[in-house]
Parts: sequence; structure tokens; C-alpha cells
Amino acid sequence: MALLVLMDERRWEDLEMDCLVKVFEKVGMESLLLDVPFACKSWHKATLNPSCWRDLFASEYQIDRDRCSVTAFLKFVINRSSGNATVLKLPKCCTVEAFEFAANVCPGLVTLSLPLKLLDSDNTNLELIGKWKNLEVLSLGACLNLAQILAIIQTHCKNFYGLDLSKGYVDEHHALSIAKLVPNITYLNLKGAKVYHDSLVTLLSGCKDLVMLDARDCFGFDENDDEISKFASHISTFMCEGSKFPFRDDIPLPLSAQNPFDDEMWDEMLDDMFNDLRDVQ
Repeated sequence: MALLVLMDERRWEDLEMDCLVKVFEKVGMESLLLDVPFACKSWHKATLNPSCWRDLFASEYQIDRDRCSVTAFLKFVINRSSGNATVLKLPKCCTVEAFEFAANVCPGLVTLSLPLKLLDSDNTNLELIGKWKNLEVLSLGACLNLAQILAIIQTHCKNFYGLDLSKGYVDEHHALSIAKLVPNITYLNLKGAKVYHDSLVTLLSGCKDLVMLDARDCFGFDENDDEISKFASHISTFMCEGSKFPFRDDIPLPLSAQNPFDDEMWDEMLDDMFNDLRDVQ
């Protein structure tokens, strides 16, 4: 009888722990770090379960770089997932070392957000993005290396369907890169971005499988543009409220806006880039 009681207690403890883990999966990284572990021993034990660390929203956590190493902090939270993380949003202050660590330790990422400073650094090995074979959604914002990144995704990430360039910049070369390299995406977020009228037409013409396109509050085209409405007619959810022309003067153009390539040369460059990546496999 005593043995049966002991077994029942252990089952109850296991059940209680499973319930705690399910709850703590939803509370967010900040609470897992600063609140939950200090409530009691059982809660602390539950937070050590890698399942609680699948969604790593490091971009939303304020890291005091004077008191804490950014790289050490990111390695700590990434290690907590034990390789089970599926969502990773890196902060603006992310280091190249932390990015490389994430690429090697979190192979199962489905959603990834990368900061502009990291993407445009000459020290960042962008080909590491190809390690995330299960990647489905990528958030970039403005990025000068968009074509290179999308060529890597086309080569290695066969489940990819969503691109987030909100508050970024999309010129004709960016649009051609998207339409050429990831034409089958179904989700595209351009909310608050700076987008040329012709660039948006290129996107709408080239990405025929789009199911949702958020182009609200953009600068560079008018929300009542009849031509854009016609090209977007195949999209079940197309939002462009608040978009207006012309551009806002206080948003600087990136260097890519002055790229000397014409459209034909850019198209050839994309083909060469993709072929080079495919030959390396």
C-alpha cells in the first residue's frame, strides 16, 4: 500500500510539473528570467525545462551592456532551449559571435528575426542562415544584402513562406530579388515601409501565391491606386490603408537606391548568385 501511495505521489508531481511547464511556455522570456524562478522551488525547476524556452524574444529584452555581456546573455538563453527553440528574435545589439552560436545550437528554428546592423556587417557570415533548414518566416526590415539572403533561403529552406520587411525599404532591385528568388511566398509584411509604386507592382506580378500582404502606412504609393488594386486582386487579404505618396523626406534612402545595375543586369546577377550557391552544395 505504501508503495502505491508513493507511486501516486510521483505521478501527481509529474502531472503538476507538466502543467507548470505548459503554463510557463506562455509567460515570455522576461518572466522566465526575472519572476517565475524566484516564486518557489517547483516553479524554478519547471523553468529549467527546455520546452519553456522555445520562443526566444531577445529583441524585446532590455540588455544593459554596461553590466552584462550581450554575447554571454544570448548564449545563456539559447542554451536554456537545449536546441529546441523554434522562434528567435535577436536584439539590435546582437554580436556576430552570438549569431554564429545560435546557428549552431538552434537548428530547428521556424521563425527568425535578425537586426540590420548584424546583416550589413562585413564580419557576418550570412551563409549560416542556410543551417536553418526548417525556417518558414524571416524578419529583416531594411537590408542591403537581401538578394544574397534570399538566394541562401531558396537553396536551403524549402519550407519558407513568409517575409517581414516592415518599416524597411523596398526598391526595384529588392522587389526583383523577392519575385525571382522566393516567388512562392504566401505572406509578406511591408507595413510602414518605404516602397516604390513600381516595386510593389513587381512584387504583385511576381508573387502569385501571396495570401496576405500588409502594405499599410507605407510611403511611395497611394492607398487608392487603381493599378495596384488590380494587381492585388488575387490576394485574399491585401491591406494598404494609410499608404501615401510621396516618400517622407526624413527617411534616408539606403545605398542600394543608388545601385548602378539595371533590371536586366540585376536579374542576371541573381541567377549567378543562386547557381553559385547550388554548386557549393
